[in-house]
Amino acid sequence: MKVKPRVTLKAGIELAPFVDVLFLLITYFLINTTLEKNPAIKIELPKSSTAQVETQRNIVIFVAKDEKIYLNDRIVALKDLPAELKKIIKDKEKDHVVIKGDRGASYQSVVSVMDYVHQAGITHFNLATER
Repeated sequence: MKVKPRVTLKAGIELAPFVDVLFLLITYFLINTTLEKNPAIKIELPKSSTAQVETQRNIVIFVAKDEKIYLNDRIVALKDLPAELKKIIKDKEKDHVVIKGDRGASYQSVVSVMDYVHQAGITHFNLATER
């Protein structure tokens, strides 16, 4: 009498498809997070009835509620603001600076930013509001 050998089944999870799916998910989230405009800067602009829509490209300075200063989406120390502005501005007459202060930010922090902008040699700038 011949006895057939038993067939053993291996139970387990295949890792190759799991790694493929994981790699695709990581790639998807990396690409989508780099496409966002201002994910870290959340400010509420004050209201104004005479506000005008600005259509040209500007250099934007954000004053956040927590008193942090952002220059074109990059955090900057207040004392370094004039030097950073001088690096960015090529023509003081044509380049426009817009200061966007959160309505929760202190008035003093917005005025300090205005002083440092003036120290950089920029005499014309705008304060952003919402209509």
